Amino acid sequence: MPNDRHPWLVTALLAPVVLMVALLMAVAVRPEGSDCSSPVRGDESGMSGATGHLVAGLSERQLQLARDGVAIGKRRGMPAAVIISELAAQATESTFRNLANPVVPESLNYPHDGLGYDHDSVGPHQMRYSVWGSVGIAALMNSDYQINWFYDKTEALGADAREMSPTALAQEIERSTYPDAYARHLDLARQLYARFADLDVGPIPDDREPTEPRPDERPVITGCSSPTTPPDIVPASDFGLAVIAHAQRWMGTSYVWGGGDIHGPTNGGFDCSGLTLYAIYHASGGQIRLPHYTQAQQDHPTARPVPNEQRAPGDLIFFTYPGDTDSHHVGVYTGRDEHGTEMLLHAPQTGQVVTLTPLSAWDGERMDVRRYGGTNSRGDSDAV
Repeated sequence: MPNDRHPWLVTALLAPVVLMVALLMAVAVRPEGSDCSSPVRGDESGMSGATGHLVAGLSERQLQLARDGVAIGKRRGMPAAVIISELAAQATESTFRNLANPVVPESLNYPHDGLGYDHDSVGPHQMRYSVWGSVGIAALMNSDYQINWFYDKTEALGADAREMSPTALAQEIERSTYPDAYARHLDLARQLYARFADLDVGPIPDDREPTEPRPDERPVITGCSSPTTPPDIVPASDFGLAVIAHAQRWMGTSYVWGGGDIHGPTNGGFDCSGLTLYAIYHASGGQIRLPHYTQAQQDHPTARPVPNEQRAPGDLIFFTYPGDTDSHHVGVYTGRDEHGTEMLLHAPQTGQVVTLTPLSAWDGERMDVRRYGGTNSRGDSDAV
């Protein structure tokens, strides 16, 4: 866990993520392959232009996706409770981001707001490519399509949908392994609905098809060709991706000094080493149980030193002040984002939440990379 000295000026560089990302959508339908030429379906489209609103912790792009959830729902005649349910689902699944996924390389060819690592899930509703891929990756990477998908599933439920609470409806459609997650974002969903409820959604613009990207998005690269400027994705092992996924689940959770164990947050949150011990424990299937202290995690028998230039997503990075001997902070390295910036997933300090921060925030400190997992991952008496 960190001590009291922290270089957290980088909060000005990256808006804090105040929402957790739920994992492991498990919907029971027949998985099919994808065809890059498959048509994109979408009954209604979102709106272009700036939202004109400010909501703490959300970027303009996140607000645009929230607004689209409201606009499409209103055009389709959905009641307020259903629209609030869609917003709660978006908040929980992706924090209002259209996420690509390195496991689905084709998704990187389309406009996206970041990278997700939950199995083969993509988009704002984290639809599984192995389950829904028959519609084509172009559809799955279209945020309007995914929002319409949620409302399509709602309509298929008939009258039952209108009798469900927003959180129950979200769980019925998403089939999350973490059914209680949607309730954590219900207040935010209601706040966002109130912000955009008075939108004059109007008809679909004549000069834009429902699934055509908004003008403020980056150009779509069609087909299955590679993008001209692909993001620099560092190769990751299955274990590394699992570490990221288990830590990413708790994004938006409060920092609590001494918080966190193998079961999750304690006293309402995590500190830095509490988050990493949780992620490593679950990524290893319960085989690696790290101590709740940064230097002890760094020195653990299961920790393999890795040269800095060979770091890969899912490695832990430990930070030590110049002149000190023990590390004061640790986080999960997630690789480069879509802008080429190296990122760290971590629990920062009191008053903040589990979030992503550019690795450059620790320039000038010693960085030690450790890799866990592999065939000899049980370690010593700390392994279970």
